[in-house]
Amino acid sequence: MANHINVIGDSYKKFGLKHTSKSTACLPHTIRFFKKHILTPKENSEISNASFSGGTLIHLIVQDSLTKGMKVAEVIKSEKIQNKINEYEPLDEKDKKKFEFIVKSAQETALNHLNNIAELGGQEWKDEIEQVLWTPPVKTYWLMYIDLVSKDLLGDLKNKFGNATLTKTKGWTYTNVKCPDRPFYSDVQQVSLYNKATGLKPFLSYASNCDRKLFTQENCEDLSPKNLEKALKELMIYEIAWEKKLELADGDLDTLAWLCCPDFSDIKKKSFWWTGVAQEQIDRLLKHYE
Repeated sequence: MANHINVIGDSYKKFGLKHTSKSTACLPHTIRFFKKHILTPKENSEISNASFSGGTLIHLIVQDSLTKGMKVAEVIKSEKIQNKINEYEPLDEKDKKKFEFIVKSAQETALNHLNNIAELGGQEWKDEIEQVLWTPPVKTYWLMYIDLVSKDLLGDLKNKFGNATLTKTKGWTYTNVKCPDRPFYSDVQQVSLYNKATGLKPFLSYASNCDRKLFTQENCEDLSPKNLEKALKELMIYEIAWEKKLELADGDLDTLAWLCCPDFSDIKKKSFWWTGVAQEQIDRLLKHYE
């Protein structure tokens, strides 16, 4: 049988789109339209908060500790990590305090991840491994960067951060949070994609400053081959639903906008997706509905 050549579908190409990802496919369509069609890539990358930036920080600490043989305290003191800490620009005072708490407890959180990974036995790890995967009938490819990969395993690091709260008597406090007793389904979908691309057994490491939980195929039914296949099929449904809108819009940005009507209440409340978004960027979005 002749090899099949995969070609990106016209519905994607007409909008200048080259690939998708798990995080993109799982976005609400209004947010996907805003992030991928209204914002520039630079603007999109600059929207952050304490949880996003803190998560990146913990990832880097754990990955450098595993791949470079460094102690956690050493990694935290390194120029790379200190620059990441100093570069963060908080959205407000609450966001600033939360980031400070995340940094203060970074060693405990990173060590909890490392203790999880130690349960997997001696492994030689590589980090941020790029993979691509075609999953017909999706008409483009998935691009992914896997947190940790060894000869037999792949895994993703998931951080659980508390909230910063201003109290009348104690000032700013930080809540300790427990890790879930079952992996979040979107995380299962993520590693289902990784598993399909590599054939390696997946794990999910959850860690907070005070708790940790490791999920593997040996202790978690959600990560069984059967359930990973189911999760991947459902992830594909998300992407195909977006494809249908791209096809209907046929390269016209205004038409795509009307297929992704924004939630004006969320915008006004500055809810999760709109936190840190500049008014000029919101105005740019809303012009498509005039």
